[in-house]
Amino acid sequence: MKRLFALTLLTGLVACSTSASPDVTRVRDPGSIAAGSALYGANCARCHGADLAGGRGESGGFAPSLAAKVGPGDAVLLEIVKRGAGMGMPSFATQLEESAIVSIIDYVRSVQAERLDE
Repeated sequence: MKRLFALTLLTGLVACSTSASPDVTRVRDPGSIAAGSALYGANCARCHGADLAGGRGESGGFAPSLAAKVGPGDAVLLEIVKRGAGMGMPSFATQLEESAIVSIIDYVRSVQAERLDE
């Protein structure tokens, strides 16, 4: 059963890695992107890097690159930022309003979209 689950998960990841997430190419509000850039710099860059490349988080854990063009949709990212994830990603539910988190996601997606042709 564990092997079947692992194989299914691996197959899904490989399938996802061949094209951009539909949320990457969605048109974003320029004002939200600008606000998200500032919010990202103040809240996310110290772990995920100013260039979204990832690195070591403040807790010593690995903060993944956010520059990837594939991955979870916006709704999942919203929940990860609100609730935290793994052993290193803190919850931002008490520090940031949902609209601020959405702006951060808009900023990250705009950077991902710019890199689609790379």
